[in-house]
Amino acid sequence: MDLPLIGSKRPSTPFTEERIQAEGQKDGERNIPEMGSYMPPPFEQALIAHGEQEVQRIYKQASDQIAKLRPVFQTFQKRLEDIERRIQPIADGYKARSMELGRDVTIPFPVALHWALIVFLGIGEFPLNTVVFRLFGEAEYLTYIMASTLAIMIPLIGVFIGIHMRHSLPRLAGNILIGLLTPIAVGGALFAVSLLRNTYISSQVAAGATAAPDQGNMAWALFALNSLIFFGAMSASYFAHDPDEKLDLFHKSLISLDRKRNAIRQKLFRIGTRINGEIQGAKSQVEQIRALTNQRVALYRQTNMRFRRLLPPWTFRKNPEFPKLEWWPEVSLNSENGAPDGR
Repeated sequence: MDLPLIGSKRPSTPFTEERIQAEGQKDGERNIPEMGSYMPPPFEQALIAHGEQEVQRIYKQASDQIAKLRPVFQTFQKRLEDIERRIQPIADGYKARSMELGRDVTIPFPVALHWALIVFLGIGEFPLNTVVFRLFGEAEYLTYIMASTLAIMIPLIGVFIGIHMRHSLPRLAGNILIGLLTPIAVGGALFAVSLLRNTYISSQVAAGATAAPDQGNMAWALFALNSLIFFGAMSASYFAHDPDEKLDLFHKSLISLDRKRNAIRQKLFRIGTRINGEIQGAKSQVEQIRALTNQRVALYRQTNMRFRRLLPPWTFRKNPEFPKLEWWPEVSLNSENGAPDGR
C-alpha cells in the first residue's frame, strides 16, 4: 500500500499496510487515544504529516512553473489589450468611411499574391540586369550590386506608382490607362522575346557572324522586358488597393493589427493551456495523495478499534483534517472578446 506518486522518483513510503495495522493494534491495546480525546493520535498525525509533505512538494513545484508562466501571459495580455484599444478607433473609422461611400473595400487582387508577384518579378529582374552590367567589364561583385539594386528598385517604384494611380486617378480613368498599357507592355515583351530567340538561332546557324548590327535591337528588347516587369509590378499594386485612399488605409491597418492580434491570441492560448494544465495536474495529484492518506487513516482506525477495550474516541468520528491550500485561479480561454482572460 505504498503511496503512488505520478511522475515521482522518490523512494517508497515507510507507512506500509503491515506497519499501519501493527501500529493500530498496539495503540488499540493501549487505548490510545483515550475515549474522550478530541486530538488525533500521534501515529495518525504522522500519517497525515507524511502525506502533506508530498502535497507541499507538488504544490511548490506547480507554483514555480506557474510563477514563470504568469508574467509571460500577462505581458502578452497587455499587448493584446493595447492592440484592442488601437484597433477600435480604426474599425470605427473604416465603418464610417464605408457607410459614407456606400460600399465595402474593393480589392480585386489579393494582397498576399500581390507581394508574392513583386518578389517573383524582382528575382526575374536580377539575372536580366546581370547580363547587361557585365558588359561594363567591372568586377563581378559590382555587377551583382548594380543588378540587385535595379532588381529591387524597379518593382518597388512600380508598386508606389500603382498605389498613387489607384488613389489619385478616377476609377474609370485608371482602368482605361491600365487597359491601354497592358497590350503595349505585353506586345513589346513578346516582340523582345521573339527578337532574342531569332538572334540566338542566327548565332547558332552562323557561328562566325558578328552580332554588332543587332545591338540597337537588343537594347530595345531589354528595354521592353524591363518595361514588362515594371508594368507588372505597377498593375498588381494598382489592383491590390482600394480606389479610396482613406478606406484603403483603414483596411490595411485593420488587416495588420488583426494579424498581430491573432498571433498574440495563439500565444496566450498556448500559455494559458499550460497554466491550466499545471493547476489541474497539481489538484489531481493532491487529491490522490489525500485520498490515499484517508485510506491509511481509516485502516489505522479500524485496526485500533478492533483491539480496544473501551469505546472509540471522539476524534475517530470525524474525517482527517488537512491544511487548506490557496489554489491559483485558472485562466479563462473563452472570454467575450476572444482573448484569454487571466484575471
